Amino acid sequence: MARIRTVKPELFRHEALFEAEQQSKLPLRLAYIGLFTACDREGRFKWKPRALKLDVLPYDQIDFSRVLDALLTHGFIVKYEYEGNEFGCIPTWSQHQVINNRESTSLLPSPEESTTCTHKARVDDASVTPLMRTQGEGKGREGERKRNKESSLVTRPENVEEQIWNDWLVIRKKKNAPLTETAWNQMLKEANKAGWPIEKAIQECCLRTWAAFKYDWIKPEQKQSLSRTGQTNQSVMSGLTRGLVGGGNHVKLLGS
Repeated sequence: MARIRTVKPELFRHEALFEAEQQSKLPLRLAYIGLFTACDREGRFKWKPRALKLDVLPYDQIDFSRVLDALLTHGFIVKYEYEGNEFGCIPTWSQHQVINNRESTSLLPSPEESTTCTHKARVDDASVTPLMRTQGEGKGREGERKRNKESSLVTRPENVEEQIWNDWLVIRKKKNAPLTETAWNQMLKEANKAGWPIEKAIQECCLRTWAAFKYDWIKPEQKQSLSRTGQTNQSVMSGLTRGLVGGGNHVKLLGS
């Protein structure tokens, strides 16, 4: 079901979005704006290209799965999986949308609940029309999903500054994403994959209003910086190893 959404004037001057459209030769700018109307109040949507095309570009002779894939590749949307079903979301959603309080609560799982987050888009979706839930069915499934969530809360680690931790919890509360043990373990895993201290990952979440951290969401230049840092550390360790092996008068052991 399409919804009324906000489009800020500066979006039309979004240089990166324009360049992505030029590279892909696909109508990404219009599709991106149209995708706003297909998202629920949390910026989430079901990853069903054919159904989304009916709401976004109904008259265009185009494969909408390629459009989604291009937006995904350039970081404008995120794709994730939950219980065998595929979903998508707009990472910067909360920065640009003011949602009416009367709009119904999201019935879709959040990215931090997912077990996988991928940049590979499927193109074999056979759905022609959106899946419509009845009110009772939606509430029942939502209630069951909530009951299955782990309820144990996580306390602030000593190596995370209290203000950063509290700011992050505010963001998660706003997004209706309680910090369970499962979500926290996934957060630690993604931070470790990036080679970041957990405090830095949480701080990045605060800056970008993310409820969770995913290594795949880091900008390419940040990944390159991580790669260079790893190479530098490897070179230093190799130098130390050669120094210890070569020994000579340059190595002095403690107690000698």
